[in-house]
Amino acid sequence: MTRESESPSTFLIGRQLELVTRVLDRIVPRHDRLPGAGELGVATYVDGVIGKSAALKRLFSVGLRAIEERSHDSKGEGFSELSDVEKDAVLRQVESDIPDFFEKLVQHAYTGYYIRPEVIELLGLEARPPQPQGYEVAPGDLSALDNVRKRGRVYREA
Repeated sequence: MTRESESPSTFLIGRQLELVTRVLDRIVPRHDRLPGAGELGVATYVDGVIGKSAALKRLFSVGLRAIEERSHDSKGEGFSELSDVEKDAVLRQVESDIPDFFEKLVQHAYTGYYIRPEVIELLGLEARPPQPQGYEVAPGDLSALDNVRKRGRVYREA
């Protein structure tokens, strides 16, 4: 199910793309019939988002380097060679050390994952906008607006 070859990389190259793929599989791991974010190719989505922003490029350069450094510091190996428990420990450490990076990483991982038609379908949802079918809104008690209505018009015609 991987889609890493769908579009050319805009920022991540070679080992960085592989690293982000492995990290995404820890952020959104495979569960039951749902694929992991890395195996689904969400790294290409994240790459596309990073490639559009100089600030994100700087932030992700620092964050990805930190993941690799912490991986080598803990076991003398790259992130991909660590066990899942060790990978999670490295990611927790990076989250603590560089929270801005980790927040953006998780945000874009989730966005890239949950916009995928495969995921939407596996979750049993319809991949469609809420309109024109819309959603039913139950009628409610609008008596709380009585005081606002009594005030009358509080604006002037332009």
